Amino acid sequence: MGIDDIDAATDDELFVRALHEISVEDGEDGDDGSVPCLVALHGRPTRYVFERAARLLACEEPTERELGARVLRELGPYDTEDHRPFTAETIEVVVAEMADEPDPWVLGWMISALGYHNAEETLDLVLGHQAHPAQPVRFAVAAALPALTDGEHTQDRAVEALLKLAEDDNEAVRWYALYALFNETAGITDEQKIAWATALAERGDTERRAQLRHLGTTLDDDSGTSLRDALQQTQDA
Repeated sequence: MGIDDIDAATDDELFVRALHEISVEDGEDGDDGSVPCLVALHGRPTRYVFERAARLLACEEPTERELGARVLRELGPYDTEDHRPFTAETIEVVVAEMADEPDPWVLGWMISALGYHNAEETLDLVLGHQAHPAQPVRFAVAAALPALTDGEHTQDRAVEALLKLAEDDNEAVRWYALYALFNETAGITDEQKIAWATALAERGDTERRAQLRHLGTTLDDDSGTSLRDALQQTQDA
């Protein structure tokens, strides 16, 4: 479907085509080029699109519920306060449907939607899923937590969750948790982060030590040299 066809498509046509797009994905979040109709729906933050996506969350088929969550996740641009056009309503409907969502893949997208809407009031709800047996849920928790925490000082319970997820069996979960710990926590000293790195390296395997070394290349300019060196000099036992 070409860009001109997408622009001319009705909302209903885009929903049908977006459902097909995600139904043929290989289980990984596609980029903008692989789900163009879904992306087009994100650019149509109307009441109709919101309400149709919200209704999908209650559908019987998991793929339809996934589509609803993914449309709501990025529906419309952020305003100056980091809210999207339907942020409050999106949080309300997602939280309501999460309570009995049986599919871990869909649940992961719902948690992701809360993160994309900076739903800080749902922090404890999301933390309740940190030890979920399914990897997509734990991954979503690790990825969403930075957006759900206090921008001035990351809450201790969120830090504790990220430290646990940083030792997850799954590489992707570990990486998102590690990146959040060292790049997206607020009000944490470099000394505390160095202590985290030391403890994680001591308990970790070769793969985790390599992740810690790579983290040293991702730090922003405000990070101290001692932290950067501590991460980059992590060695195998």
